Amino acid sequence: MNPLKIVVSHFIPSIMIIAIFFVLVHNSAQVPTLFWSMTSLLFYISSVIAIGVSWHYNRSRFIFILLPIITLFWAMTTWSQVQTRVLVELVPLIIPLHLMLFLFLKERGLFSLWGSLKTLFIIIEIAVVYYVINDAPEILTYLHIELFQAHLTGWTALGDLALLTSVVFFFLFLLFSFLHFQIIYHTAFTGMFLLLMIGMHFYDQELYMALAFFGVTLTIFGILLKESYRLAFYDELTALPGRRALMEDMAKLGRKYSLAMVDIDHFKKFNDSYGHDTGDDVLKMVASILSNVEGGGKAYRYGGEEFTVLFSSKSVDEALRSMDRLRQDIEFAPFTVRNGKNKKKILKPRKVSINISGGVVEKEGKDKDPLAVMKRADNALYKAKRSGRNKVVKG
Repeated sequence: MNPLKIVVSHFIPSIMIIAIFFVLVHNSAQVPTLFWSMTSLLFYISSVIAIGVSWHYNRSRFIFILLPIITLFWAMTTWSQVQTRVLVELVPLIIPLHLMLFLFLKERGLFSLWGSLKTLFIIIEIAVVYYVINDAPEILTYLHIELFQAHLTGWTALGDLALLTSVVFFFLFLLFSFLHFQIIYHTAFTGMFLLLMIGMHFYDQELYMALAFFGVTLTIFGILLKESYRLAFYDELTALPGRRALMEDMAKLGRKYSLAMVDIDHFKKFNDSYGHDTGDDVLKMVASILSNVEGGGKAYRYGGEEFTVLFSSKSVDEALRSMDRLRQDIEFAPFTVRNGKNKKKILKPRKVSINISGGVVEKEGKDKDPLAVMKRADNALYKAKRSGRNKVVKG
């Protein structure tokens, strides 16, 4: 898939939540009063549920994100108007740093040393904000910096410094998303950041602010669902769909399709010579090339060094041409080995050639089910192995 399409597809849930928010706000008069009266309760209840689910799935970063947001919402709805106005200028300077920090920190558990340190950090963070607002008002003078002309910022309650910080971090989140580094998290965190800033913008309208913050918890639920799906259906090492996803997709196939079984040549020998870390790099390299299969194909990691490629509504000859192009791409792809299995003996980096063999078949009338087609493709793969390897043969 086109890289831009991948990023956009991950942004769709956040875009939908933000769009629904503005539709509800724009048509607030038509929305039942009961709904608006429940927005604060919805935020609190959904936050508690999100914390419980995050704990269950060992995703403590969301707990450490939600706890300060819950505290912030409570303060915004119970403190005096003067205090909340100061929060609107101070918090937008902290929120993006907080999100960025917990985005990059690894999962270390909630009741571990790292979890205790993170909890301590949040307590100190909240205490510092409380101290600045209530006991060190002189610090707040630094927040009232005029960076833009009044007609450019008059539309929002955010101060100039807070607005500048928000714009800078928004583009940073976008940049990381387009770099495809933890794309699920970066796109979702971008949406969460926007929703939090929208909530701060509506600080003097509790119902709208609660709705925006409720959108944050919905975004977290979306990430957890995506993570659950990814863990169940995708291979962690290669990022390709795994065997479970293959079985699901094979059950949906029509009457005409082709299937290829692929195996990395001499992979066990390669592992023994260069070590499992280098072997993992080989698997990732092969998977990345297979994922770009043309002709309507879709690649899966079947297990070990074996991969499967499905071609829906394609003939065996069409699939064979696509697979042979992939074989050549892998053969001529640069791959450098930087060390051997013996760590005491440092070897000079050298380039090696990675080869694959494959068998391609098309569904026939005699095939009772997709597993029978896969069996024939497996036989064709072994035929390619026996006839010299580094080739794709038709079964």
